Amino acid sequence: MIFCNSNNFRNGLKVIFDRNPFNIEKSEFVKPGKGQTFVRVRMKNLINNKTIEKTFRPNESLKVAEIENITVSFLYRSAKIFYFMDLKNYNEISIEKKHLLNVLKLIYPGKKYFGLTWREKLISISPKNFMKFRVIGFEQFTNTNISLKNKIAIFKTQLKIVVPAFIKINDIIKIDTRFCKYVSRI
Repeated sequence: MIFCNSNNFRNGLKVIFDRNPFNIEKSEFVKPGKGQTFVRVRMKNLINNKTIEKTFRPNESLKVAEIENITVSFLYRSAKIFYFMDLKNYNEISIEKKHLLNVLKLIYPGKKYFGLTWREKLISISPKNFMKFRVIGFEQFTNTNISLKNKIAIFKTQLKIVVPAFIKINDIIKIDTRFCKYVSRI
């Protein structure tokens, strides 16, 4: 069990707070004109993605979270649970649908993803920065000025992205998953 003093909090450090893993997004050492110094921290809960701000005195410390980064491949899903395979040891691991809402439309069978595990439980999935998808259809714009240059492509995962007008059905396109934007045609 490793503890980290609040004076040593840095961006990206993963700690345990209120029995949940948190990622420190911002740490600021504050020395007021009067009174004791403190550390103001903004941290994100790795389980429910909520961000909180908290202040710590210099003598306070938190336990460092033992978070492991793994590479997984999506296998299949049930109503509320998604199943992945750890590519290192080929174990099947699962995660609830409620933890995947921000990447749900980017999950496709056979694709590789980055996962975070805590206490041997999968807590987060994130796609690679760029992924390739096949266009299965189009949805029309309602604004006529834009529709001449662009159209909305629909993929098998029901993801919808604005693409240039020259893209056709069955074209494979590259998508920037951080912003869900079209990058290029493959």
